Amino acid sequence: MSSRKIKTPSQSASVYKAKQSLGQNFLVDMNVARRIVDSLQDKSEDGRSVVEVGPGKGALTAMLLQQYPKMTAIEIDQRSVQYLSGQLPELSVIHSSVLDVDWEELSSSRAGGEQLSVIGNLPYYIVSQILFSILDAAPHVRRAVLTMQWEVAQRVVSAPRCKPYGILSVVSQLYGTPKVAFKIPPNVFQPQPDVDSALVVIDFPKERPSLGINECNLRTVLRSSFQMRRKMLRQVKAVHVCSSSLAHALVLLQSLKNLVAERGIVLPEELGTRRPESLTPQEFVDLTKLIFGEGSTPEGVAVWRGKLDDLARIG
Repeated sequence: MSSRKIKTPSQSASVYKAKQSLGQNFLVDMNVARRIVDSLQDKSEDGRSVVEVGPGKGALTAMLLQQYPKMTAIEIDQRSVQYLSGQLPELSVIHSSVLDVDWEELSSSRAGGEQLSVIGNLPYYIVSQILFSILDAAPHVRRAVLTMQWEVAQRVVSAPRCKPYGILSVVSQLYGTPKVAFKIPPNVFQPQPDVDSALVVIDFPKERPSLGINECNLRTVLRSSFQMRRKMLRQVKAVHVCSSSLAHALVLLQSLKNLVAERGIVLPEELGTRRPESLTPQEFVDLTKLIFGEGSTPEGVAVWRGKLDDLARIG
């Protein structure tokens, strides 16, 4: 922890205006900022494992830097990079989109291979993409403390048989333990969003859970299932997009029932008559194993952010 008091940079709109194209809603309430920072609880040496995504004008950053002097910030907006460099010269800032971050490399180069503690006020228009990026990198992340729309937060933590339950629910709960820490009203941001927000905390184990399947196949099953979430599984159409350098993309539409029949498998009655929204995350893993068999995910594959257009990955 720094011995000197680090002053929070001005959050005034006169510093520079939020860019709608970047989905910027700057946090301006320091009480809420303190609650967010207190949720991180990183214990790495001088906070070297702490990574803030999208620091903006530094509402969280100064508080973080006071506690974690070796933290890293990742910011796409050049205006913010310049502003923070002037206001907080001791801060290490990477000028990049969070979607381009190699979390494994960042863990190795900045944190000595330790799991990272990720924190940030996320731009709402790419929240899901950022979440899937972090979920792909889960072994290299210890805890993610993230603000997002209330609606998306409900999807992350939703249980089966609830309306928000979907792919994000299944994946978040397979790889980590998510919770909604608290609700955040619109008036703590500038400009104010049209919806309520939430702080979501996701804790990840040191080792990625061994699911015993190629997780690319799990993604295929989930996407196919939730496209028509109200139908029974045996009626759901599965979509496979396969391509190579020698052929154009081929789209195959077939029911999960036909898919398992082609593989000589009988879909159990208790699964075939269930709706996707009623299956637990583990039951989706079991269904994937039933259809595709046991397996492992190819090393280095971005399962949840990559494209399902590589035949070798789905196999």
